[in-house]
Parts: sequence; structure tokens; C-alpha cells
Amino acid sequence: MADEEKETKQEQPKKKSGKGLMIVVMVVLAVVSAGAGVGVSLLLGGGRQAQAAPSAEAASAPAEPPPAQEVIIPFDTFVVNLADPGGNRFVKATIRAVVSDPTCEERYNQDPLLKARVRDRVLSVLSSKRFEDVSTSIGKEALRREIARELNQLLPNSPVREILFVEFIVQ
Repeated sequence: MADEEKETKQEQPKKKSGKGLMIVVMVVLAVVSAGAGVGVSLLLGGGRQAQAAPSAEAASAPAEPPPAQEVIIPFDTFVVNLADPGGNRFVKATIRAVVSDPTCEERYNQDPLLKARVRDRVLSVLSSKRFEDVSTSIGKEALRREIARELNQLLPNSPVREILFVEFIVQ
């Protein structure tokens, strides 16, 4: 009889944990189903209603200017010796500049003097660095900021928002 009591006591916690697990699974399934239902309803009908007609408040409020359009200016690949003693290290970098002025790309592509000045500035910045300066992520971020600062000195209204490294090899 004592053995039977021990067995029933051992079985009872197992039954409770099984029920608890089942409840958790059912709750998770209900949440996922509700989320999917909301997503489908937004895709099929909710988005159209929001676009149908502007409210009276929106019509009376002054229109905000659209955000500035960003444009990417691609530059040629740069291969430069680093400023390390011995001169046996180099960097190869392909860079893109994200600018806030859409006309900036056109000016850059049509003005050979501006193109040469930009290339000169980037080459000067890259060749002034040592391996230790550009081999870490912190160093690369500092390099991005320095190149952006140099290019903003050449371009009116500081349009360079970001420098992107498409290719960056240090050897």
C-alpha cells in the first residue's frame, strides 16, 4: 500500500507538468494565429482603407517637405601603400558615398576637376594610415568619418552623409 501511494505521488507531478506544457503550447499557437490573422487582414484590406482618402486633419495641416533623396556616388577602386615603416603594406578599397543632394552625382560625373580632387583627397587620407589604423572596425569607422569630412570640404552644402566600403582589403 505504501508503494501504491509513492507511485501515485510520482505520477501526479508528471500529469501536472504535461497539462502545463499543453497550456503553454496552446497559448503560443493562439498568439501566432492571431498575429497571422492581423497580418493577413492588413495586407488584404487594412492598407487600402488607410490610403483611400486623407482625413480632414491631414488636409488642413501644412504639408511637410519629403525627406531628402539620398543618392550613391560610386568611386573607382583605390590601391594605396600604407604609411607603415618599410612600405610593404597596402590597402585596396572600393568606396561609395551616400549623398543627400541628388544633383551631386551628376556634378561629380561631369566635372573632371572635381573627380580628380575627390580621388586626390581619398588617396591622401588612405595613404596617411598605418596598418594598425585600418585593421580594426573602430579604425575603419574613423576612416569613414575622415573621408566624409574631406569630401564635404570639396562639395557644397556638405552633402556626404555616409561612406560605404564595398571592398576593403589590407595586406
